Amino acid sequence: MRNVVAIAKKELNIYFTTPIAYAMFAVMTLLLSYVFAGYLNAFSKLSLEANVNPQIAEYLNATDMIVYPLVVFGGVFVVFIVPFLSMRLIAEEKRQKTFELLMTSPLRPVEIVLGKYLGGVAIMGVAVLIALLFPAILQLFAGSAGTGGSGGIEWRTTLLGFFGLFLWSSAAMAIGMFVSSLTSSQAVSAIVSLLVLLLMWLASWGAMATDGALSEVMNWLSAQRHLHGFARGVFDLKDLAYYLSWIVLGLFLTHRAIEAHRWA
Repeated sequence: MRNVVAIAKKELNIYFTTPIAYAMFAVMTLLLSYVFAGYLNAFSKLSLEANVNPQIAEYLNATDMIVYPLVVFGGVFVVFIVPFLSMRLIAEEKRQKTFELLMTSPLRPVEIVLGKYLGGVAIMGVAVLIALLFPAILQLFAGSAGTGGSGGIEWRTTLLGFFGLFLWSSAAMAIGMFVSSLTSSQAVSAIVSLLVLLLMWLASWGAMATDGALSEVMNWLSAQRHLHGFARGVFDLKDLAYYLSWIVLGLFLTHRAIEAHRWA
């Protein structure tokens, strides 16, 4: 476990001593701020109309109208940012010829995989916490107005939604790391990972064009569909199993790829 933590710290040190993490946090904050402000403005206009038409007030819910789309947009952001965070995890080691040193060190392949993965997941964990500041701001300024039912936003739904976002980030990181283990080119790793994650995110679109068993399979493969459940505040074991399955599969395939490289 000590070796795993040491590798994770090394990865975090690389992220934070280069512009990678700071650029990602800055872009994410800028985009989420724009989305948050847009939905908040729309919600404010409906709130004003509710003073004239009380029926509108029955449908006003800050969690559904602001937090939900914020979580979904966060899922889209994951598709485009994780490939550029995961691309360097192993591909860069191969490019710099330091991967052979890892292979000849006392470290076991499983420790290398878990250490690098935890370093990448920690970065996404920080990103999710930063995104969680937006609902906190909404609660701070809207809570006293009784917005969203029981004063402010519904925290159970909100936290479940961001938990789902973290699971999707973790699954995407596992997939991206596996792709990174297959090549020494960071550009190739980023492009392939982006395509894979984009296909996973848009799989539900394919389900609408098919029917029967194929449609069910496409719906199950859709990362977007499973995230929607969490964002709506519904905890379904099949959604949890979906993300955990991709995490386990990504880590397993990465381990096998590293093992194969060791004996090559």
